[in-house]
Amino acid sequence: MLIADSFTNAQAYAEQAITIMGQRGIPSTPPNYTIWYDYVSGKNSDLKIAIDKIIQEDEPFTIEICNELYKQFYLTGATHGDHLQEAGAKIQETLQQVILQISEAGSDNANYGEKITSIADDMAGEDNASSLQHFVKEIVRETTAITEKNKVLQSQLQKSSSEIDTLQENLEKVRTESLTDALTQIGNRKLFDTSLIKEAEKSEEDKTDLCLLLMDIDHFKKFNDTYGHRVGDEVLRVVAGQLKRAVKGQDTPARYGGEEFTCILPNTSLHDATSLANQIREKIAKQVLRNKKTGQEFGRITLSIGVSKYVKGESLEGLIQRADEALYRAKDQGRNRVIQEIS
Repeated sequence: MLIADSFTNAQAYAEQAITIMGQRGIPSTPPNYTIWYDYVSGKNSDLKIAIDKIIQEDEPFTIEICNELYKQFYLTGATHGDHLQEAGAKIQETLQQVILQISEAGSDNANYGEKITSIADDMAGEDNASSLQHFVKEIVRETTAITEKNKVLQSQLQKSSSEIDTLQENLEKVRTESLTDALTQIGNRKLFDTSLIKEAEKSEEDKTDLCLLLMDIDHFKKFNDTYGHRVGDEVLRVVAGQLKRAVKGQDTPARYGGEEFTCILPNTSLHDATSLANQIREKIAKQVLRNKKTGQEFGRITLSIGVSKYVKGESLEGLIQRADEALYRAKDQGRNRVIQEIS
């Protein structure tokens, strides 16, 4: 709703949103209205993809799912925006202090030069010892004063430098957080999108292979419905942790959305990407999720994985679509398996 709609369109979108919410038993809260208004208007393509997937899998739009959608697509950016705005304001304030300190130092040094020149002029032709002694004392006094001021300046600049270093660290932390999924602590959809563009360009320049894994947790809805969303969240964290441990430094694992994960694999052939996918799948399938306090077992986690390889000059949507199609074939063929794209 950030882009202004005509009154007619806005009214139509509002009616559609309210109708859908009523049909699906979704409370008419402002956050939910925002989600469904943007969905029917088509302004947020990522949101539409996420909702269409939930509809396709015939999942109910529970309060938890609605809250997760709102948090994922509306809250995260605003939070990071606030942090960036705060950090930016602090940097501006620090730099203004530095400029003022240097300006004052320049003025003080100029005054010092003028005073020394004036003393030198007064000394010219003077041969009286007491007068010369007076001039020397003046020079020492002025020199001591400017030295002390420059010491203060140096201390102030060192402090400002330290503050700027801290701000740089904070900005890097904010940048990292903006690319990290809060729940699983691996890359988020934004990191995936930016990394895929970068790696595709590099693949074309270097003439190297680039592959993509698209993974979906099998029967994830069952974990949520049977044991609740806390267990569902733990399932997501377990998969993310195993994915992070399985890949190399050049690879980019990320949470694509919901229970879907991806991994961008530069310099990796289709054969090697498929082998890695099977390693990940097998390691996760061996784990039994259980309550550490009670010992209650929640069952095993399995993954279905689709694998695709980048073709020079193709759209990245094509690469993702082929991985997605392979993933759905893995689901259709019984789940807990890896399927390559159809060449």
